[in-house]
Amino acid sequence: MFIDTNKISEKGLIVSDRVNLDENLLIEENGFFLDDLKYHILFKRDGDRIKAKGNIKTLISLRCVKCLDDYDLKADSNFDIILFPINLVEYENNSISSDEMEYIFYEDNRIDLIKILIEQINLFIPYNPICKPDCKGICPNCGVNLNHGKCKCENSSKELNFVFNKIKR
Repeated sequence: MFIDTNKISEKGLIVSDRVNLDENLLIEENGFFLDDLKYHILFKRDGDRIKAKGNIKTLISLRCVKCLDDYDLKADSNFDIILFPINLVEYENNSISSDEMEYIFYEDNRIDLIKILIEQINLFIPYNPICKPDCKGICPNCGVNLNHGKCKCENSSKELNFVFNKIKR
């Protein structure tokens, strides 16, 4: 899905819709979309630059890194980005400089809307997803999810703490 930059004026162009995105594009390996992604974006021209200010909303299923249970994350994120034409990049040895890597580019008077949406949703997903702030995780001995109850190896846990206390000394 592309936006023609020739249709964007200084007054702006608003695009708003829902889209069903491929979950393989999510940065989180076990994540998947539970709902369409809704977006509302205002594109404004500023010379060759295009300013994009928008909002995305969706529901994503993620796996908690502590207890390994799946949980739902409601995404509601605002963004404000500037896109530059790719012809501003000076090619040296077919690579771009580290400064240029911080920019978002468009090419052939077309902005890849899906690329922007996926980038924004991936920026919203936490680096280490945790289902709730007080997640207890899993027992290191038997693997029982401690959010659902106590495990039966309480004595083994004390032995493990004893070993760690000896190591600390």
